[in-house]
Formats: sequence, C-alpha cells, structure tokens
Amino acid sequence: MGIKFDGEFSVAAAPQVVYDLLSDPQKFAPLLPTYRSLEAKDDGTTDVTVEVGVGKIRGSAVINLALEGEEAPRRAAYSGKGKVMGSAFNMQTAFDLEAAEGGGTRVKWEGDLSMFGKLVALAGGLIRPIAKKDIQRLIDAIQAALSPGQAG
Repeated sequence: MGIKFDGEFSVAAAPQVVYDLLSDPQKFAPLLPTYRSLEAKDDGTTDVTVEVGVGKIRGSAVINLALEGEEAPRRAAYSGKGKVMGSAFNMQTAFDLEAAEGGGTRVKWEGDLSMFGKLVALAGGLIRPIAKKDIQRLIDAIQAALSPGQAG
C-alpha cells in the first residue's frame, strides 16, 4: 500500500529558522502527533517511537529516521523505515523552503509512505484516512511551532 501526500504553507519565520526546526530530529520528532520518544543513534540516524492505532488495533512503531539531502536553509529531507504490528514500512519526506515575498517562508512539502504486511491486510482501508489526518496534525504543529511567540 502506498500513500503520497503533499502541500504547502507559509509562516512568518525566516527560512533559516524553519530549516533549523525541520532539520533537527530533536526538535522535529516531538511535533509528530503520536510521538512517544526518540533516541539518537551512533550512525547519525534517530529512532523515533510513535503510538499507532487503526480501529481497535493499537501498538507502537519505531521509525529509524535519517536526514538526507539537506541543503541549508532551503531543503530538509528524511528517509525512514520501521516495523509496526507485523508490518513494515518505508517513508520519504521533504520540505523545500523559499523566502516569501514580504518576509517569512513558504514551505512546500511532500512525502511517500509504503506499507506492507499483516496490518495492511487487516486494516488497509483505514490506514489512508488515519495517515492523512496525522499528517495534517503534523503540519499544523510545525506551523504552530514556527508562529511568533511559539518557537523555542
């Protein structure tokens, strides 16, 4: 099962501030809507644990995130892989940043999630709407973190 997603938004923060948030897993990962914890690995990747729920099926997933293709302050991109409840998944996501006319930053984002295994067989039709909802919650959290008075 593959899910592609994309969109764009603008924030008042400068491109470097946006890049600093999006390219740092310590700042970025806690914005995930079902975030539990993270652990930096010696190889430069980060294991991020999130709660997962599809219908009555509940559990947690560990995503091994790697920052790849970053280009300060214009692009932050991640690849990730993990396992959840008898299924495996791969993901790619990228944020392209450009200075907005009159100040601030326009953020264009895109991602791709591929999932296969038991969870897809059991709850495949439910995964897409839940993923889209959680992605929107993440984008809302990024925008809130970059709003005046919210960034830390």
